[in-house]
Amino acid sequence: MGILECVLYVFLPTLFGWLFNLCAMYGGAAFGLVYYLMPAVVLFGWFWVGKRFARRMKNPVLAVLAGNSIGFLSLAVYLWQEYLAAEKINWLQQLSQYFSSPLMLLNTRILMPFSAQVDGVTQISNTAIQIVGLILMLLPFIGGFFMEKQKMKMEK
Repeated sequence: MGILECVLYVFLPTLFGWLFNLCAMYGGAAFGLVYYLMPAVVLFGWFWVGKRFARRMKNPVLAVLAGNSIGFLSLAVYLWQEYLAAEKINWLQQLSQYFSSPLMLLNTRILMPFSAQVDGVTQISNTAIQIVGLILMLLPFIGGFFMEKQKMKMEK
């Protein structure tokens, strides 16, 4: 069950991103609650997934790459669609943003001080949001992984 369990965990942020966007479209007033709670749910959940990966994989580099593979792939697809594709595929570009979309509250707050203002409105680059989102997802995963490795070392 070890590898299959890890494979299933890899898709959790994208699933949460899909639910986040679904709530944004159809949630109405309930979306406000989702908007504020989802970053905590995703980050604590991803920390927990990092701990699970520590129990299943020995190599930290492979664990981080495998655990966040959908995030790296999503960023690559987003960059391809945004900057290299002759014709944009809307559903693919939207799918590539699901990985970090639940962290929109945090991403925008981090990026606002560094973003330009046009006519009094802050313009935040969507590319920057995707990159910061991936970094924010990497941090709790790595923290959970190494915390669990340390705990396992202490148990021996």
